[in-house]
Amino acid sequence: MQKTRISAIQAECPIVGAVNHIQSKLSNYGNILASSCGYGGKTIEQLSKESTQLINYYNDYTKTINNVAKIAKGYDYHITCPALVWMQGEYNYVKDSERGIAPGLANCISKDEYKRLFLKLKNNMQGDLMAVYSQGSRPFFITYQVGAQFTNGKTLEIGMAQIEAANENDDIICAGPVYQLPDRGGHLDPNGYRWYGEMIGKAYLSTITTGAKFKPLQPLEIARTNISNTIRIKFLVPKLPLVLDVNTIYKMPDYGFVVYLNDVKQVITSISIDNNCVNLMCQNPLIGKVEVVYAGVDIGNRNGHGNLRDSDDTPALYTYIDLDAKNNQGDFIYPRDLNETTLRPVLETKDEQGMIYGKPYPLYNFCVAFYYKLDANQQLFIVPHLTTGMSKCFSSDNHIRVNLSKDILSLTTFLKGNIKLEIFSVSGSLIKIFEDRNNEEYFKQQYNLVLPGGLYFARVSVDDELFVQKIVL
Repeated sequence: MQKTRISAIQAECPIVGAVNHIQSKLSNYGNILASSCGYGGKTIEQLSKESTQLINYYNDYTKTINNVAKIAKGYDYHITCPALVWMQGEYNYVKDSERGIAPGLANCISKDEYKRLFLKLKNNMQGDLMAVYSQGSRPFFITYQVGAQFTNGKTLEIGMAQIEAANENDDIICAGPVYQLPDRGGHLDPNGYRWYGEMIGKAYLSTITTGAKFKPLQPLEIARTNISNTIRIKFLVPKLPLVLDVNTIYKMPDYGFVVYLNDVKQVITSISIDNNCVNLMCQNPLIGKVEVVYAGVDIGNRNGHGNLRDSDDTPALYTYIDLDAKNNQGDFIYPRDLNETTLRPVLETKDEQGMIYGKPYPLYNFCVAFYYKLDANQQLFIVPHLTTGMSKCFSSDNHIRVNLSKDILSLTTFLKGNIKLEIFSVSGSLIKIFEDRNNEEYFKQQYNLVLPGGLYFARVSVDDELFVQKIVL
């Protein structure tokens, strides 16, 4: 294999970084045996158990678990598997007439079909492992989100399938995207693979130590605002504050955000962060169908990237390696072809002081790539399976309180300003608007509201403060 800056990468598998990260954080965890039985450059159909292609790559997985079980039995060891890791999706972003489930059939490129195959494969892998290991519990299924240069299409079908599957299933963990890591044409470089291994380990540890499944940085809701040219995105943030980071990754046009109005790309004039929200202000009023994309296409010559992250300060085990480091004799430590002058990626990670050679990998959670839409008559989109708090009575950090009881909707707040209380159906259709003004230290008002049983959303805005939550009747 060539040893050049642009050649295929010789690097350790991410599972190594994941296992060492886990082992370093837990004492008395026992011995960890990790296996890598993946095969690159394949569609999910080609890797599926049901594939009837000339080579069935799923057999590599079953051979691995059977061999491990045989070795363990020979030493009278008990073995259990707490997690499986899945890193795939690139080759499902492009249709190929020969890469389907059977010879002569094309692979899928749609979100729904990929998600169906993804869940089928997950269940097969979990079920076969549990049978071979006589294991009673399902292992977590940890996936990354495919993206970066492999991103294709405005609606991000494959990346969205992966994040939706994780949000919808308790046993699937999405460890996040990889676009923020150093790469060579989309494939990660040695630092990138080891770094993402630590991200996998971090997501697993967060889940088993807190009892709450790790969820990456991603939107909770997309909403129109009182300002007609502004969209507000509320995020699920693992650790505040939100940051538009132009050091870990170079600055993308509009930090990776794209807004379309009635299928026409809009000019974004301002992007601002407000606590766990991002405000996108456009040049024109956003009246009609609005689509919001992040880390997608149509953002310049580096599709699939963005700058939004949280401030997770989990310490890494490894440090960033200078691939052009030299020993005391002045020779390169890492071998390369005779005519190759550098192995460093074109764009390297830095911090405010410069390149991070010798510093721990920053384990920030960068936002997943996403595509969401507001129909022309829709004011609010709530991302399914993420919003918590199903109580009829709720309060916010902004001192806003709403209560619905016996057809009476009560609103109290300590905030001064113009008040707008909006009630939406679960589909995002506006049902009712109540408007008031508070000039005092304390405000309380009651409104008549008769609604059939079901799920609704209340959105309260007091000048620039915004709060949204579920109501269940």
